[in-house]
Amino acid sequence: MRRLGSLTAASPAALALGCAIPFIFLHPHYQPHLAVGQVDIYLTDLAILGAVLVALADGRRRGFAPLRAGRSIWPWLAAFLALLLLSLLWARSSDHAYSLGHHAVSALKFVEYASLAPATALTVRRPEDRQAFYWAVALWTAFLVLVAALQFLGLVDEFAGRRPIQREPSYIGIHDLGALAGGSLAFLLAGIAIPPAAADFVVAGVAGACGVALAAALDAVGGVIAAAVAIWALARRRGPVGVRRTLAIAVICAVVTVAAVTLRSSAIVSFLRFLGVERNNVATSGQVQSYSQRVLLGYIGIKIWIDHPLFGAGWQESHEPHSFEPALPSARRRFPSQPAYAFPSRAHKWGVQNGVIQTLADLGVVGLVLLAGTFVASFRLLIRIARRGRPSLAREALLTAGWLLVALATFTGTGLLPGTGVDAQLWIGLGLTAALNYSLHAAP
Repeated sequence: MRRLGSLTAASPAALALGCAIPFIFLHPHYQPHLAVGQVDIYLTDLAILGAVLVALADGRRRGFAPLRAGRSIWPWLAAFLALLLLSLLWARSSDHAYSLGHHAVSALKFVEYASLAPATALTVRRPEDRQAFYWAVALWTAFLVLVAALQFLGLVDEFAGRRPIQREPSYIGIHDLGALAGGSLAFLLAGIAIPPAAADFVVAGVAGACGVALAAALDAVGGVIAAAVAIWALARRRGPVGVRRTLAIAVICAVVTVAAVTLRSSAIVSFLRFLGVERNNVATSGQVQSYSQRVLLGYIGIKIWIDHPLFGAGWQESHEPHSFEPALPSARRRFPSQPAYAFPSRAHKWGVQNGVIQTLADLGVVGLVLLAGTFVASFRLLIRIARRGRPSLAREALLTAGWLLVALATFTGTGLLPGTGVDAQLWIGLGLTAALNYSLHAAP
């Protein structure tokens, strides 16, 4: 069994990345910041900068071979980021109210977070290095879930004060907590599918299961189910997965799903009323309901994409009145029962709130193809590692696949946004993939 004390075998760069995890997965609300013009510098930015610089120094010392191990991923990612930056130009050209400076800052923050991908690949090239990362995720997830549990009991404030007995954001936000907790739960699911589950996997998994339930973000719940199916299927390709292990994975997913759905029951019922499955409730018919509003905003995002099919309207232009106002008359006819507050306006720029649709709206079908190509390349590597690698490496490939699937599912429920924990989780997952592929081909 891997022990916490063995972390002394990890490289200084891996320990630095582990120390950066609490700052990377921490909401800006709880961080001091320095404002320089339109640029706000948070502890997260300094943590990412430090992790990248340490990774570069580590690369100079130990070599940059892990980057070559991810060479099927990086061209897709680089092309996507280049398109994102270039889209600032045509967004400003078509919309003279578009703040080029403001949106350039947010675009560069998105690129900043994406730098975690190559930095992680360089940093966690050895199993001992990855163990430091796994422990950092496990312990930080456990802390965040403890805070969420105290918020649920009404003992600790959240963003809006004390609101017990409801879904809780901890110190990171509901969707980011759901994504991180779901990704941590994938550690345990991978350890069950290809035993044994080491102590760090168990800590991460137990904390993650509780976190997914407390966040009650149904996109993350869907990601957990997808991750469980993928982990079981990949393990099954190596050999039989016994009935007890299969049942254990299924029971964990069922318990987490029931707990999360229980906290979201009112929102689910409201969405069923929106779909016409349930009879409408006069008392709530004039209120904004989250899922029905997401359908409305997704419809507007599709309308924006239809007007800019190839390269999109430009980075974050879907948030701007120039793009969403032409779609409002059609949206009001399509969704007549929705209250006025649910529609985007100059006072309430809701955005699209769906990562796939927003990618289409902002960056067009080219942007979506490049983003999809990035993760398809990653999953292809993970499938190969899970099939060919020794059991310990295959187990890590399974947890990385689960980590990415939960983040991608949450991405569909949030958006193409800069500076979020979901962003960090996606890019770290790509870096883990490259590091695992390097370990697959490295000399034993």
